[in-house]
Amino acid sequence: MQTECPHCNTIFRVSDHQLEQADGQVRCGHCLAIFTADNPYSTSRFQLADVKPDENKLDLEDSIAAIDTNQIVADVIPPELRAESRRGKSRFGFIGNLFLTLAILTGIAGFLLQYSYYNRNSLVKTAELRPWLSLMCQQLNCTLPPPKDLNSIALNSKNIFSHPNTRNALMVSASIINQANFAQAFPVIELRFENVRGQTIAGRRFSAIEYLAIPKNQIGEMQPDLPVNINLEIKDPGDDMVSYEFTFL
Repeated sequence: MQTECPHCNTIFRVSDHQLEQADGQVRCGHCLAIFTADNPYSTSRFQLADVKPDENKLDLEDSIAAIDTNQIVADVIPPELRAESRRGKSRFGFIGNLFLTLAILTGIAGFLLQYSYYNRNSLVKTAELRPWLSLMCQQLNCTLPPPKDLNSIALNSKNIFSHPNTRNALMVSASIINQANFAQAFPVIELRFENVRGQTIAGRRFSAIEYLAIPKNQIGEMQPDLPVNINLEIKDPGDDMVSYEFTFL
């Protein structure tokens, strides 16, 4: 009888005895695929298809190998899809993969550079990043702002009492500390006074020159974890004052 490989459509002649020995399993000698030869074709069918025996027909002895009868699963993977056929092949090749990798890395670097540039005011607060940001600004001809975090400035102590030498005046003493891990400029201090209804009845902002009482050229930066004492003389806001509040600006 005759059978056809379902993968490459090559037609073979095979005897019933050979199929019985191989439990119906054969290997195509053309594409090496394994299939079950259980659907024989008649001679008349191939004659109608006008198939030339010497072109499309192969002898079993030359092209079909018997398979172990213990193997019950047929190999239905076409040769072009086999792993061994695809192993080592790359869609882009080495040069293409190299350029693709470089393009991806360039894109990531560009994104990080752009993000760092537009967020340098906040990133500069991280001491570990400041050297890298300084290098970036040197290349981009930009100015790196000094680090500043008002939320890290805390009020250690505060006290308000009547001025010992001036009538209708108050003395304000306080201690502030920089809790950040970097040095930063002294803040502007806003002092507000409120009445019993929580309404502001008086207030003023003081610069570092005023509350430190030293020349401007001697004012440096607030060092981390180093308390700074401040003293102010202010006019008494009156008897309506029941509370006061410090704000750093």
